[in-house]
Amino acid sequence: MITLIVRKPMVFVAILMVAAGVLAACTTGEDTRPGAAGAGATSIPSSSATAEAPSATAEPGTWVFKTLDLDFDTTYRVTMDLVDGYVGGDNFVVRGTDSGQGIGAWTVGNVYAEPCHWHGTLLAPPIDPSVSGLVAGLTSQRGRQASAATDTSLDGFTGKFMELTVPARIDLAHCNHGQFRTWVDPAGGPRYLEPGQRDLLWIVDVDGSRLVIDAALGPDTTDQDRADRIQMVESIRIDPV
Repeated sequence: MITLIVRKPMVFVAILMVAAGVLAACTTGEDTRPGAAGAGATSIPSSSATAEAPSATAEPGTWVFKTLDLDFDTTYRVTMDLVDGYVGGDNFVVRGTDSGQGIGAWTVGNVYAEPCHWHGTLLAPPIDPSVSGLVAGLTSQRGRQASAATDTSLDGFTGKFMELTVPARIDLAHCNHGQFRTWVDPAGGPRYLEPGQRDLLWIVDVDGSRLVIDAALGPDTTDQDRADRIQMVESIRIDPV
């Protein structure tokens, strides 16, 4: 096992503040209609919240993810081999030169039917906890593009791979609270995206629990960045605690 070397220079704080808004959950504008998961729940900081900024920077080595789901995190340990240049928080790592885009680990609780005009559109009843349930929910979302789901695996756990794209023409000013939301974690913390963002999703079944690895690609993502992220995702290990 490679030991993670941690440094904390202040120059990374602003980068991580932006990153949290892209790859993490926020607490504003919770959906409180029946079927809305975790309304009012507290989650990790975002660009729209007062920061307790993630502050780890790492040499290439082993990164340990938290998934924002206590039950999952006390049962499984998700690790990934980093390449140089990435910084991270609990459930994500980002490349600081790429508009805060990177890789996140999620246990998704429910999805929005309409990511731009998302208020009141969390599915009721929520999606079922299977891989196919999340694939169906994401494929049915209005106002975004989804590829066909194909078979995949991570560390021997099988599931589906799909690519989602937010139209570049989306004007966030016309979306509820200026946010384009896709899903919520089990505590109700939403994942929100940027115009033109592409998300490569590995959705796998881990002994009956659904794990999502999201490699986000922004407007400044290069072919090498994409290749690095796929390489890192393919290095993921999922071990019982």
